[in-house]
Amino acid sequence: MKKVFLIGSMLLCGIMMIATPAEAQSRKDKKKAKQEAWEFEQQKIKMERQRQLDSIQNANARSTTSPAGTTFELPCSGVGTSDKEYYRQLGIGKDMDLSIAQRKAIQSAKSILRDRLGEQVKGLVTDYSKTYTKSNKGSDMEGILEREFTSVVDKALDDADNPCEKPAQLNTGEFQYYYVIEIRKNDLAGKMADAISNNDKLRAEFDRDQFRKFAEEYMKKQQGND
Repeated sequence: MKKVFLIGSMLLCGIMMIATPAEAQSRKDKKKAKQEAWEFEQQKIKMERQRQLDSIQNANARSTTSPAGTTFELPCSGVGTSDKEYYRQLGIGKDMDLSIAQRKAIQSAKSILRDRLGEQVKGLVTDYSKTYTKSNKGSDMEGILEREFTSVVDKALDDADNPCEKPAQLNTGEFQYYYVIEIRKNDLAGKMADAISNNDKLRAEFDRDQFRKFAEEYMKKQQGND
């Protein structure tokens, strides 16, 4: 009986010795396959990022490669500054996804310029109302003017031109996007003048052409304060 038990134990050990290396090899193969699949996915992501970057790269941008990653010299340099003719604003957005970085940059540019123009509208309305209000309803007219012009500014921002946009890729793998919007000052003044013409109360109180001339001169004087 003991002899039979001993033989059985030896057979079991032999089976275990045969099975264990096979299981180890199986686990090793699975781990290797998992690693290869992960590396393949990373390569796909990297290639897609590069494809996105190449597809929108400005043809005039001069690129350089360094250990810090791919950058673009002076992104939108000199294009994001307001002058006598235009309101301009540069927005910057950063994200691992290029399209999201672009969207953030656009939103940033619009948000900053909206705040700046909001202050300009208040100053314009105050100065114009003090000079040209025909009745004693000055404060009421200022409120109506400001609401109308704020709506005009929002629409102008949605329709703003884009004189420059450039992407860059940081060493972290993230994209940094530069996006400039611009609004012609004379066009904005004209749209504000149209808002006066389209509002019965404002049309009765103010002269459209007089306002347009006043607004154009006011905006040009604000160049140094942008």
